[in-house]
Amino acid sequence: MPINLEFTVQGKASPSGSKKAFVNKHTGRVCVVDTAKNKDSWQSFVRLVATRAAAAERITPTRNGFRLSLQFQFARPKSHYGTGKNATVLKRSAPTLHTQKPDTTKLIRCTEDALQGVCWFDDCQVVSQQATKVWADVDSVQIVVEECMIWGAT
Repeated sequence: MPINLEFTVQGKASPSGSKKAFVNKHTGRVCVVDTAKNKDSWQSFVRLVATRAAAAERITPTRNGFRLSLQFQFARPKSHYGTGKNATVLKRSAPTLHTQKPDTTKLIRCTEDALQGVCWFDDCQVVSQQATKVWADVDSVQIVVEECMIWGAT
């Protein structure tokens, strides 16, 4: 039976950073580091939630292709709400789409890497992806993973 897994990870998503290379003065070796600050803790948390969701469904990684859908939700700032007695009322002018940093591409990359070993063996198995960034009440990401047995099959 193909994998079809849906789950939500609560918390603020972290992007993968850009790579930065430098020469270690002591060893003379080239070192490459990721510039993202919270990447490792975010990936560990996504992996933990995904592992629990997969275990509940008795899902193990396969070598097939996958469709990945991600909805990154970011907690709205106070400026999206009214003031005084309207402090809990969303302004009509408050945007729906999150059109600022972090980049969607870097969020996808970080989350895909976290799912390695849970749903797939390598993120190169993701053959289709869809991601959105929206404003919401709390920080979270909704993740849907669908195994593609045959391309175009539903």
